[in-house]
Amino acid sequence: MSVLRAFSLSLLLLAASRLLGLVRDAVVATQFGLTGHADAALVVLSFPDLAVSLLWGAAVPAVMVPRMAGRDPQQIAAEGARWTRLAALLFAVVGIVVWWQRAHLAVALAPGLRPTEAALAAQALGWSALVALPAGAVAMVANAMLQAQGRLQWQYTGQVVFNVGLIVGLVVAARLGQFGWVAGGVIAAALARVALMRRVSRTTPPGMERRFALPDAGSLRALALALVASGLTVLYTLAARALASDAGPGQLGVFHYAQRVGELPLHTVFAVASALALARLSAAEARGDGAAAQRETRDWLRAMLWLSGLIALAGMFAAPGVVRLLFGWGRMTAEAQVHVASAMRVILLLLPLQAAQLVLATRLNSHRRIADQVLGYGAGLAALAAAGAILPANDWRGLAAYGAAWGTAVIVLWWRLAQRQGDAQWRNAGVLCAILVALAAILAWLDRMGPSWPLGLAVAAAVSAAGGWGLLRFDPLGRAVAARYTSRRSRAIAH
Repeated sequence: MSVLRAFSLSLLLLAASRLLGLVRDAVVATQFGLTGHADAALVVLSFPDLAVSLLWGAAVPAVMVPRMAGRDPQQIAAEGARWTRLAALLFAVVGIVVWWQRAHLAVALAPGLRPTEAALAAQALGWSALVALPAGAVAMVANAMLQAQGRLQWQYTGQVVFNVGLIVGLVVAARLGQFGWVAGGVIAAALARVALMRRVSRTTPPGMERRFALPDAGSLRALALALVASGLTVLYTLAARALASDAGPGQLGVFHYAQRVGELPLHTVFAVASALALARLSAAEARGDGAAAQRETRDWLRAMLWLSGLIALAGMFAAPGVVRLLFGWGRMTAEAQVHVASAMRVILLLLPLQAAQLVLATRLNSHRRIADQVLGYGAGLAALAAAGAILPANDWRGLAAYGAAWGTAVIVLWWRLAQRQGDAQWRNAGVLCAILVALAAILAWLDRMGPSWPLGLAVAAAVSAAGGWGLLRFDPLGRAVAARYTSRRSRAIAH
């Protein structure tokens, strides 16, 4: 398969997996509404992947892929076998700890649940963790092996399989009126995903390496530092969800739906934009052209700021219509939809900060400055904790604390990258501040006297079309995307 075809298929499967994630949330909303049962289901469904991401997921590829890239299949298989053993052992222990502390953990993740709902969540969480946590960690190792082999499409196929299993479990649980089937869906989905990932990532026959071995000490030290950096951003979500839940039943669902829908477009588009931007950066650095590398960094950051601002602006107009179309088909009341749309607009306001963080963290990572990322994310987590302690327990505390975390992290990461590159990028800082001020003013206006949801969808479509045209025509990175697409289309016509 050609590189272009594999990349296109990977993006298609990535989009499919994230759309299925939205379908999963829509099933929760339609079957359970905005209630404590919905919050309990969201805790059980999201905890395995959030826990694996926090303790394992984002850091393992950062350590494993450089060690496996360019190696022969036998070496990749041997390295993967060592990491698989470590994953299975470590997360079997974590699963037992979660099962043992399931009641306390359910309360910590969703403090606003009533006792009966917390008991349901704890029981389902405990049993699913025993299987889903080790299976998820082993699947992450297989993902890293596939990345080293350039077979990203299978990684996203596994996520599609996982989401389909969760949706089936949810539907069965709702139809039978037995909450335990939510845990059954999590277990079945985790086993199906790990079976697929193990099968497609295996590069040598089973049993090739008989000797029991674990990763070397150097790999484990690198893993520990990478885990701290990657895990802190996952803690943002977990802590903000808990603060939101503290306001009462259903509030965790409001935050979850708003975050899922609001952040989805940015993180999907970033996967495409970063591929092109990193290629240009790598080429400049390979030539030893530091000035060009700085220019590419500035262009990339500016493009992501404008793009995130465009997504946020269109999303703010479209929020009521999107929420109605996704979640307005079952037990989600009109009042609940209004709450989710309002929270979604706040999440959209934070997108430029998230876009800046993505670029800054990636650039620091290319300089091998993981410690700077730890500093930035740690400062963000401290700001989140401070906001949570100071603000009263109401339905906007989780959103405010979440915003404080991203704002603080961006300031610290920006400062560290400016020191490393000797370039503070004051123009981009001005662009970020201007976009945030403009979006805040539009959010305030829309919450007071916004248009009807059909008109909002129409305005969002017009804003997206006009903004996309402007970025492709006037932004340096946008022009590069347009030029690449035009050249490929011309070659296709010529052939």
